[in-house]
Amino acid sequence: MRKRHCGYGVRESYAGYGVTRDRAKELLKECRSGKHAALLQSAARQAEPDIAKWIVLSVMEGKSLHDMEIKWELGEADVMPCCRNSFYAYRKFALAILNDMLAGKEAAQDGKL
Repeated sequence: MRKRHCGYGVRESYAGYGVTRDRAKELLKECRSGKHAALLQSAARQAEPDIAKWIVLSVMEGKSLHDMEIKWELGEADVMPCCRNSFYAYRKFALAILNDMLAGKEAAQDGKL
């Protein structure tokens, strides 16, 4: 797992990333309706490239880590290379990056918005 970077921390709340709980719920709802798909993928890659596909699946389809673990156990999907706490921390971080992107802030580490 990466060291603390750009506000990232395993125990960080949404507020620690500058996102209110209500805004996080709103972002999740918008993403599940199909909005922001390309931006979410970019935000997930910035948060943690190794698990970006799982972050996108979780946010866009409302899949919990437990839902994805069942597929791993059945051999229908690859096993995620991080633990539960890290996964949810990176997911929060990705939503914070997405929120910054939508607000027009310079959130991208690699200069892409």
